[in-house]
Amino acid sequence: MKTQLLALLVLAAPLRAQDTVIVIDPDAVTADTADRQGLPDELIQRLLAVYNDSTTTRFWGDVDLTRESRLTGTIAVYRGSVRLAGTLDGSLTVINGSLLLLPGAEITGNVLVVGGDLALGEGTRIGGRKEVYWDAAPVVRSPAGELVRRERRRLPELTTARRSFQTGPLRATLVLGTDGSYNRVEGLPIVFGPTLDLRLSRTLSTRFDARGILRTAGDNDLLREDFGYSGRLELRVGGSRGAGIGIRAYSIINGIEHRPLVRSEVGWSAFLFQRDQWDYFLRKGFGGYLYGYPARALRLELGVRRDKESSVRANDPWSLFRNSDRWRPNPLIDDGHYIAANLSVELDTRNSIEFPATGWWIRADFERNWGDEDVAPINLPTSVRSPIPTDGHYAFDRLEIDLRRYNQLASNLRLAGRMMAAGWVGGDPLSIQRRVSLGGSDPMPGFAFRSFACAAQGVNDAALPALCDRVIATQLELRSRLDLGLGYRYRDRFRHDVDRFIGIDQADLVVFVDAGKAWLSGGGPGRVPNGRIPAFKEWKADIGVGLDAGGVGLYLARALTDGQPVRISLRLTRRF
Repeated sequence: MKTQLLALLVLAAPLRAQDTVIVIDPDAVTADTADRQGLPDELIQRLLAVYNDSTTTRFWGDVDLTRESRLTGTIAVYRGSVRLAGTLDGSLTVINGSLLLLPGAEITGNVLVVGGDLALGEGTRIGGRKEVYWDAAPVVRSPAGELVRRERRRLPELTTARRSFQTGPLRATLVLGTDGSYNRVEGLPIVFGPTLDLRLSRTLSTRFDARGILRTAGDNDLLREDFGYSGRLELRVGGSRGAGIGIRAYSIINGIEHRPLVRSEVGWSAFLFQRDQWDYFLRKGFGGYLYGYPARALRLELGVRRDKESSVRANDPWSLFRNSDRWRPNPLIDDGHYIAANLSVELDTRNSIEFPATGWWIRADFERNWGDEDVAPINLPTSVRSPIPTDGHYAFDRLEIDLRRYNQLASNLRLAGRMMAAGWVGGDPLSIQRRVSLGGSDPMPGFAFRSFACAAQGVNDAALPALCDRVIATQLELRSRLDLGLGYRYRDRFRHDVDRFIGIDQADLVVFVDAGKAWLSGGGPGRVPNGRIPAFKEWKADIGVGLDAGGVGLYLARALTDGQPVRISLRLTRRF
């Protein structure tokens, strides 16, 4: 069996979701419903307020209240299951645990269960409101015994030092660290510089940030620069609705074909296994942008920029494994100056950004590019790309769409679907740095990296450039939460009131199917007419199963076409 290992790093605006049926104990004879709202910020604030209130009776761990027990007041339980057979004259909050009401149990007030289930026995009674949320609350117990928010730090934050200073309405932050990436061109980029935030009034603020970028894999290659920079000045007006305007200047190493994986995922794959899943070019220029958010879930942005885009070559940075291997060459691009205008629209109604259970996420990006007379195109076979103008009249249009839908079917069952498409929509042929491909750990892990790149027959390029005009892919997955209990709990030797857990307590069982196609557009042999997409029978498909432990995922995928072997993918992010 061939294996494809990819180590990736962990890459909201909460809204209400539809009601659903909660999990009922098999011995119970009654049913109930619960409001499913994901974990909105106001809910987390309410949990902290209730648990930390001095009048609340707090428990930590499992609680078993017998039939003879009778409690009064507000009760809160953290990280434990509650079995209640007696009477509670008050309200009960269970945080990251489940509640079982045995036959005859009674609670006169409200019941709130977060991060678990509610099971009702025969003859039980709840006098107030019942709320049940399956998702665990992002909170931890402090040494003082109170609950606080658990900060989820991403790779750039974990590898970055920050120091902030506040003087009246001005806040200054100094940053020194990495940008969360590692690649065969830059090695590990070191980023440093200040950020200044000035609040001019309640609804008007401005931000200035400047970053220097030191590329640690430097050499004497004239096609690259060892030092980069980025700077931005932005003015914003409004609150939950508003708008902003900004300008920026930069000299950065830009990734080609961002769609398959995010920057941190690519970085870990390169650092650990010397498998860099992106290609790169140097983008140096300046631009401006306008944006507005007429509603919390909707954002519109219009921008224009002028860039000098230049080829860069792969260096030889160190990797943890396979360090003696040679890095895949970085392909050459169509060098030159370009002016680009782009319009993007984003709609986000997900209940959570990192672990969505309900809602939509839709993003569309349209880009118009004009090339100057100095554009120097790479010679490609005419079967892949027709000759492009070199008289200053080179222009093309590109569109990218990403549509995702999340559904909570039951308390421990989720269904999610995704459709993405990208590529040429008008004008001259795409430049090399705007072309696309299909195959790899995302979005189709059943196929090898760039299995479908539209290279001309007989052409063997070790750089494996993406040369397709268009790509479309769909993904469908079903998730079910499993209680694994693979690990053990122990008491912290220094903080005796803190319980630690090592291992995997819960994970999602993921069953998925993917289908997609990448192709050349236009007339001629092997091409698809501009106004069509390929017939579905021409699409490629795979199917698979995986285990996602909320930051570490192991997946097995098998292509349904082309006789591909079973492939293994190890990921540290969700599929989508």
